[in-house]
Amino acid sequence: MRKFLTAIIAVIISAGACGAKVYVTEPLLVPQSPYAGMTFYVYKPYNMPKDWYVTLDGYPVHKNPDGTWVYGTAEGPNLVPTNYVVGSVVPSMAGITKWISDVQISELRKLPNAETLEVRQKGYTRNQMAQGKNYSTYIPDWTFSPTFMAIGNWKGTVDRIGVLSNPPMPVAWSGNHPKVVYAWTGKGWHQVNVGESRSVKSAILHDYAVMKRMLRESGFKWYAQDMPILAQQTKAWGYYWLGEITITQ
Repeated sequence: MRKFLTAIIAVIISAGACGAKVYVTEPLLVPQSPYAGMTFYVYKPYNMPKDWYVTLDGYPVHKNPDGTWVYGTAEGPNLVPTNYVVGSVVPSMAGITKWISDVQISELRKLPNAETLEVRQKGYTRNQMAQGKNYSTYIPDWTFSPTFMAIGNWKGTVDRIGVLSNPPMPVAWSGNHPKVVYAWTGKGWHQVNVGESRSVKSAILHDYAVMKRMLRESGFKWYAQDMPILAQQTKAWGYYWLGEITITQ
């Protein structure tokens, strides 16, 4: 990872009758540890708190001790980390407020090496939102399952939850190098042993056929509307939300 330039770039932005100054260093390309190969740019305006940065679309982010970048939210004058992992949600739909304005962003994107952060939208699509579709009365069956909801009490064993893309199946584990991955197969949490020599991907692929068979036999179905509901529930449990996870064979 390259270091920030020692030189400071000053950008003067006028907004209405008053002016606003934003001082940033060269945008820094950082890796996102939960997603292999994912990188995005951050920079540090002059008024950012210690250890906080801003994405190129204006949202505050913080790097946790385990190397995971998460979005932040304002509590009074302070920023506090959320459980929303960068890359797992559209921040505006998750209720996260921008740190800087769109006017400032338009100027900052003129800086050298600035690139637009692209995050795949999960859950509701923009077309659904534009058409005014309302899923507020939709309540997934899994929210009534004590077996599914029990994972909210597995702190120490689980600290992050996501959903496999094909077939859609909630999964959970702890840390970047877990020993066990839990997959929801419709009737219970199937335990996938990772061990010392395998990765999360290889462990899941090893059990993929069994997991898909169990899912098929249970008749469990995962829908797009379930995604934002599980995201909110994951945050309420105090876990990281990883969003959709694609694992190819």
